[in-house]
Amino acid sequence: SNSFSAASSALETSIAAYEHDIDRRLKWLSSVAEHYIAGLIHEAKGEANDYKEACHHYNRLLSLARTKLDHRHAYIVALLERRGAVLFEQRKLPCSMLSYLACLKILEHQQSTGSNAFDEADLSRVLYGIARVLHDKEEYHDALHMYQRALECQRALAADAGRPSLDVITTLCNISRVHHLAGEIDASLAANREVLELALVLVGGKNEHPFLIHRLKVEGNILVEAGRLEDAMKTFVEAARRCSEDGRDRMITAMMGGGGGGSSSQEDADAGDSSVLSIRSASALAQINFIHPAAPAA
Repeated sequence: SNSFSAASSALETSIAAYEHDIDRRLKWLSSVAEHYIAGLIHEAKGEANDYKEACHHYNRLLSLARTKLDHRHAYIVALLERRGAVLFEQRKLPCSMLSYLACLKILEHQQSTGSNAFDEADLSRVLYGIARVLHDKEEYHDALHMYQRALECQRALAADAGRPSLDVITTLCNISRVHHLAGEIDASLAANREVLELALVLVGGKNEHPFLIHRLKVEGNILVEAGRLEDAMKTFVEAARRCSEDGRDRMITAMMGGGGGGSSSQEDADAGDSSVLSIRSASALAQINFIHPAAPAA
């Protein structure tokens, strides 16, 4: 009958459409395996040639995704973010910035439409990536603005989780660093103080944790640069007290310019961070006060 023929024709059409959809999905998954997964593997290896290969794979899949999917699709966002990260590692900062900004534009559009395709964690990662690029481009005012936006998202996520966040601490470290580079000493010290408070909770109250000692030394160096040698002395003394005997000796030796070893911290390693002479003066005072607590400040 006509009704049976029509039903049969509709079924055949549906089967063909289903098979076409399955074929399309299989091709996409094959491309993801060939390019996205390969890109992630190369990126994780962290070598110059691997970053080049990762960028090649991300670009290939991004080109395909833009022809097959909506330009604001979640896959596009993921690829733009990963490409931005790789370009940053390659020190191609302007290109990295463009990739991150394209990603941010899609995220903000989705956010404005009430879409739940992305969350605060996605937004905070991209904002942090942009801030890092601006930081390395020495555009400190804009970097600080983006770090603050990322921090706002990270604080909200930490509040929901009910525990301190390593992301918040990392961003605050960079905020302290940018304030320091911009000559805003009080703001830098305030951010570092919050780092110390949050990190102490995160490590279970272990005052002798190496990260806490390191951040105290960072604070001491900032105080030295600001000419506040007495405060620097107190900070270095506190750092020394938290060290083991061997660690204390190594710290004092390194700060006095001995041992021949390079600094282990990025802050200290950066050229022009502090006056070596001032650091040695303050650390010498710290050493005297630690060995002889009653000795007057020179």
